[in-house]
Amino acid sequence: MRADVLGGLQRAVAEMDMRIRMAFKDWRNAPDHVDMRGVRIEVTIPDVDPMGWLLAQVFPRQLYWSARDGSLEVAGIGHAVLLPQGSVENPEEVFRRGREILEAFRGPRPRFFGGFSFSSHDTEESPWPVLGSSSFWIPQAEICRRGEKTTLACNLFFRRNVELSMEEVLNHWRSVVPHARTSEDLPTLLCRRDHPDRDGWEANVKSALGLIDHGVLDKIVLARKAVYTFAVPVEASAILAVLRHVTSSCYHFLLQPDPQAAFMGTTPECLYARTDRSLKTEALAGTRPRVSDEEENQAFAKELLENPKERHEQELVRKELLRQLHLLCETVDSDPEPQVLALERKQHLISRLSGSLRKGVSDAEILNALHPTPAVGGAPRANALRELVRLEPFSRGWYAAPVGTFGLEDAEFAVAIRSGLVHGRDVNVYSGAGIVKGSDPGQEWQEIENKISDFVKVTRGRVR
Repeated sequence: MRADVLGGLQRAVAEMDMRIRMAFKDWRNAPDHVDMRGVRIEVTIPDVDPMGWLLAQVFPRQLYWSARDGSLEVAGIGHAVLLPQGSVENPEEVFRRGREILEAFRGPRPRFFGGFSFSSHDTEESPWPVLGSSSFWIPQAEICRRGEKTTLACNLFFRRNVELSMEEVLNHWRSVVPHARTSEDLPTLLCRRDHPDRDGWEANVKSALGLIDHGVLDKIVLARKAVYTFAVPVEASAILAVLRHVTSSCYHFLLQPDPQAAFMGTTPECLYARTDRSLKTEALAGTRPRVSDEEENQAFAKELLENPKERHEQELVRKELLRQLHLLCETVDSDPEPQVLALERKQHLISRLSGSLRKGVSDAEILNALHPTPAVGGAPRANALRELVRLEPFSRGWYAAPVGTFGLEDAEFAVAIRSGLVHGRDVNVYSGAGIVKGSDPGQEWQEIENKISDFVKVTRGRVR
């Protein structure tokens, strides 16, 4: 870290020390009828790479979030507020309690970050219970980058009859200036195991195709889990730091509410973004690679746009989202034809949808209506979810679930595809493929290999 940047951080922490003391004094003098109060202290700092700052931290509770369009990047440590667990089937209490807490903040307001499990039944398999069915929190310390402005922030939350130690907070803050611990190197990779293996995968796809032929399903998204075991425990931030360099135009996230496990990923897919009453979502499906030769890329894109199987799969997603938006919104708009979303190493079919929410529609209702989309579950939804439990030989946990951030006026959730659970020496990497009439088991296996190729590249093939 440059000396001027480091010096700027040190000055910001010194200023924060003084303002934290003032915040505690103000709370001690607060009227007795005030049951809780939040305080966010912000200091503008020289431009600091939030991920680089996070890599230098020794705190085990961490988060990282960067929006796909680059409008927001946040790295955080510690918990100022941790919401009680909820479930993706009944998220209203999570959002309700979150709003109550955000409304108690004086001045600038923070944001909650976190996610849900794919379903409330998907966290029973170890080590998913560590994360639970949901986890949302406000970090105690964070670096936030919006456009040209970078801030260092401290979030404090005071409650009557719940003591918050000023000395503990100050000691925490005096440790957030980075030192030399900024390595992105990964330990040696020992082995990889696939669940299901190739034979099991082909059997599952053939079973799904039989259900499609009999009219039980129109589409089902089958997932695979690849378990990478390293020589020593792995830090999720080190993996994500490398991945983000090769996955532009994606959401990047790291959610580690507990020292024992971290969920991280790089996903291109937005579940929904809401600003006031304006809602946006998208139908994403179909995959082709992107390579260094632009003429070859154009050929892949043309094939994707003209392939009947890929168009059918993507249209199933678009139609279901359109149906749900008509229930949620007063007005709805949709791209008339799919376009190609070009990422750094992959291409997808995408249709963008938007609407103006009906009065009173909440984030909980939006989440219930949209998750899981046919892009990660299938169609019809209920039939697909029932068959996933039968066919997939592992618990999805938070894979393909909503992860994101919400404040008082807005919310943004991504779909946690191409994601991984980091637990000790193991990194469990998840990805899936949409199975429709005409799907070929071998081609779908290769599609998932393409989707997780960024992670394979990060390991640099160093299998001992």
